[in-house]
Amino acid sequence: MGCSSNAPPKLSLPQEVPTNWTTSILDTSSFTTKWWHVFNDTTFNNHYNEFKVLSPDLKSVSKQLESSSLLAKINGAILSPSVNVGVDGSQRKQNLSAFGFSPSALGIGSQGQDSTSTGSVVSFESSNFNANIVMQWEIDIWGKLRNQRKAAYKNYEASYNELSYLQFSLGTRFASNYYDAVEARMQLLLSEEIFLSLQEVRDVVSQRYERGLTSSLDLRLAESALANSELQKINRSIQSVNLLRNLETLLGKYPSSSLKISTALPLTIPAVPAGIPSELIERRPDVQAAINKIEAASYEHVQSKRNLFPSFSLTARGGTSASDLNDILNGDYSVWNFGANITAPLFQSGRLRNNVKLKDSQLTISEIEAAKIMVRAFSEVEQALYIQNAIRDQLRAVSTAEQQAQAAYLLAFDRYQKGLVDLITVLNSQNQWRNTQSLQISFQKNQISSYINLLLALGGNF
Repeated sequence: MGCSSNAPPKLSLPQEVPTNWTTSILDTSSFTTKWWHVFNDTTFNNHYNEFKVLSPDLKSVSKQLESSSLLAKINGAILSPSVNVGVDGSQRKQNLSAFGFSPSALGIGSQGQDSTSTGSVVSFESSNFNANIVMQWEIDIWGKLRNQRKAAYKNYEASYNELSYLQFSLGTRFASNYYDAVEARMQLLLSEEIFLSLQEVRDVVSQRYERGLTSSLDLRLAESALANSELQKINRSIQSVNLLRNLETLLGKYPSSSLKISTALPLTIPAVPAGIPSELIERRPDVQAAINKIEAASYEHVQSKRNLFPSFSLTARGGTSASDLNDILNGDYSVWNFGANITAPLFQSGRLRNNVKLKDSQLTISEIEAAKIMVRAFSEVEQALYIQNAIRDQLRAVSTAEQQAQAAYLLAFDRYQKGLVDLITVLNSQNQWRNTQSLQISFQKNQISSYINLLLALGGNF
């Protein structure tokens, strides 16, 4: 029957953690700057600094962190004595008729008596005023309160880690949304270029048609391609405006779609310092939160066992008591008492023992959940590393495809004007070229997204 609590269990992994990631990484060096500065984008940096100050979501998380800290302090005060100060007063009137006394039997009836009588009823009035200080303290012999306080602190640490990770994820989400808006703006500009290019094709076809060098079918195909291009331009504009308004909302600004953003996506991004798998336990706040929850559940389990033992408490009271309010601060009227109390559970229909079983079950659940979170964390990093490498390959491939598609279109358009190929060849080659340009922009944005996702998967503590 000791007073110390059981040591919290360690996080057990389903299998041995490998020494390196299965996906090869380019670099494992540390950052020398803040993560959002690696884009080398002054406009984004300015907006991100605004976001950290103005974001309603970040303000909410900050207040939740503050509330969590205050709650931990409140729960941590359970080991200390409680001291209360009170002042009270009362006045009452009693009669003695129920005891069979009469005014004559008590010698009451002449003037000058303190009591009053009405007919056969004798009554007395009295006043009492008290000022006191009361101290109560539960002596934590079995460690019940210590384990309760430790559990509360570990729950606070879990909340802190979860909210810190949420704070970081909000920042990465803003970065991702920002470059979504930049990509949408670039796609809009590309759609405008495509429209002008198809307008040029339509004009050439129209001139050839007027000279009788081509059929009305070619003219209708050119007009149709131009109309579809205009529709695509309108759709791109809608998407760009929506993303800008979403960005302004994240900044806590009025969604006017007038926010000035970067004109291009950053093309050169340094490698993320991925480290080694075993470091992920320390780097991921959500993993740390899961470990904190195991520790909290362990302390609560120990506390539930200690609740089966008796409780010891001390109560001390001191102050004054007088019938006249003017004497309440007079030391001659001082009173005090001191008491000790022992309370032991006798019969509670199995509530306490079932609570022990409940806490044991909750501890097991927290261990299972922590293992799930750890495996998911490893999976997210491995997938992010794989996607990042795959996107590099995609960018190389699409760059070559874009160059070849452009050359094919220019050649086809030149030959069409000489009457060597039909219009379908021109439109197909033009469509292929523009699609590869659009894909190139999308892959550039995907490169940024994969970088941000990898930062988030690694926990962001660099």
